[in-house]
Amino acid sequence: MQHLKIIFSISLLMVLIIFFSRCIPGSPSNNDPRGDQYAGSKACGDCHQSISGSYAHANHYKTSSEIDKNALKKLIGPSKGRFYFTDSSFIGIEEKANTFFQSYFTGDKKNASERFDIAFGSAEKAQTYGYWKEDKLYQLPLTFFTSLNAWANSPGFPARHARFERVIGSRCFECHASYINKEFVKTGSLTVSEKLDRGSIVYGIDCERCHGPAADHVKFQQDNPSVKTSKYIISIKSLSRRQQLDLCAMCHSGNDQTPQRSLFSFVPGDTLSHFYFPAFGLTGGEPDVHGKQLQLLESSECFRKTDMTCTSCHNSHAPEQNNMTAFISKCMNCHQNSIHATGMLKENEQIKRDFNLVSRNCIDCHMPLQTSKTIYFNNGAQQKNIPYLIRTHKIAVYQ
Repeated sequence: MQHLKIIFSISLLMVLIIFFSRCIPGSPSNNDPRGDQYAGSKACGDCHQSISGSYAHANHYKTSSEIDKNALKKLIGPSKGRFYFTDSSFIGIEEKANTFFQSYFTGDKKNASERFDIAFGSAEKAQTYGYWKEDKLYQLPLTFFTSLNAWANSPGFPARHARFERVIGSRCFECHASYINKEFVKTGSLTVSEKLDRGSIVYGIDCERCHGPAADHVKFQQDNPSVKTSKYIISIKSLSRRQQLDLCAMCHSGNDQTPQRSLFSFVPGDTLSHFYFPAFGLTGGEPDVHGKQLQLLESSECFRKTDMTCTSCHNSHAPEQNNMTAFISKCMNCHQNSIHATGMLKENEQIKRDFNLVSRNCIDCHMPLQTSKTIYFNNGAQQKNIPYLIRTHKIAVYQ
């Protein structure tokens, strides 16, 4: 009898420990799909409200998302929501029960229709979309091209007809999201297929993708509110120059190398080259402006002669689109004694005063927009490719 009482008492104690550990106010929920070591962005925002509020409008945070119906409506309105191919077939964007679809028509016949489920890209330059079919994600045939304020054929898609069967794999999520769980399923004697868990997606680039798992940090700071020095979290400034560059290069050095393991396992401070198989042989030509920002920056004289990193010019926590003044000020931090730079600023002020014209600036001259060689759109019926212009990160003197 005494033995049973002891077992009962121990069991009751364990139940109470588990119950109360889940009810401690402010403790991390630890229900992040990446594991218990992650706290989730909401926990970060509870203490870092200003940074969190600003970052919510930054392109990194918006680089993937579930479909925002109101935002989609704004894009559809001015563009008329139709795209024609060379044979007069077309894709129409339809709304049914407050859900949007891309539907392919030949004459009056609807050949295919798939729902907008996921958006990729911040829409500063463009935004493309995917739809789920069981545990696979496929790219929709139309992409919104912001500079044209119109729909265009998704990159690399044919100009003569619609295509709905391009698979979006987990590799795309490694740069456009913070996590997705996958497993490989055998489809044949020598073939496998990816199975994606849509419920595990952590959209956008969140705090912990750049600062590392934060559950221990959140718990410590909540338990010790008087301690103002951050514990158990990675400060970008604490990393070496190479480590800082590797963190950004994870998504900004191209995707033409073969990864040995998922980049979701990369933690700030890791060595990026350890995540790829060695690349043998020579590659020719200038790195493409899409995705090869680090290689272009490293070829710049500004980079070689200073200790600059990506954050020397970019504020990762704030939206930066159309803020040319902020970027010019970064240039002047190093070139304030340059006769050319200071003279150009004075000349620009004179131009704006006398003629009310948009003046030249450091960025447009020394980091001009260039056409990507790897990503292009076409406008279907007119059979013309639309250049995709991206600002080069090779800082140089251009003709």
